[in-house]
Amino acid sequence: MHMQTRRAILLFTRVPLPGQCKTRLLPVLSGEECAALQGAMVADDLAALKPLGLDILVFYAGPGEPELLSPFTGDTPLFPQEGDGLGERMDNAIRRALSLGYEGALLLGSDLPFLDGADVARAGELLDGCDIVLCPSADGGYWLVGMDTAFPPLFSGQRYGGASVLEDALAVCRAHGRSAALGPVRRDLDTPEDLAWFRGELAAGRLPRRGRTASLLWAADSPSP
Repeated sequence: MHMQTRRAILLFTRVPLPGQCKTRLLPVLSGEECAALQGAMVADDLAALKPLGLDILVFYAGPGEPELLSPFTGDTPLFPQEGDGLGERMDNAIRRALSLGYEGALLLGSDLPFLDGADVARAGELLDGCDIVLCPSADGGYWLVGMDTAFPPLFSGQRYGGASVLEDALAVCRAHGRSAALGPVRRDLDTPEDLAWFRGELAAGRLPRRGRTASLLWAADSPSP
């Protein structure tokens, strides 16, 4: 049972079922490798987030039993994502957190293999002074959204996965008179190009070779002896 904190962290993920997660990586990874990577990123993200002292709620989607997440999530509470599209699922998750008594939510995806908890803490600090906080991702989207009051217009009619997602979100905030702050920029791991970039950063020593994700990526990219 989780203990109540002022805000909750909502971590979005897919169930790590082979062939049903990280599918954009299937040209270069097998279905089993994609599932292992999904689980590893969830575990590493939770390890980075737990020291912040905020309650964490994991919201899962996709086919596959949620028990497949248990080796990576431990006793972290699991909730199904509810809604037709990503926007509706995010809106519903934030509403769910607020209905549980939290005064706000910081929602992020689990596609951040080297998440720094300090970035999420910074987002929370920014949210203390504005209505909405968004942390940009390198592809033109955002990897975190935070708010203390539900704001459905931010999620309705949005098309996710394109290069204008962040700009569209900021335009909605302006149109509705909501103040928005931008947190740290980070890169998601979604595509073969992202995978190559992260492996290159590991090889160059610019990323730490610790954690489950780094072990997977480094082992997969290292030459055989």
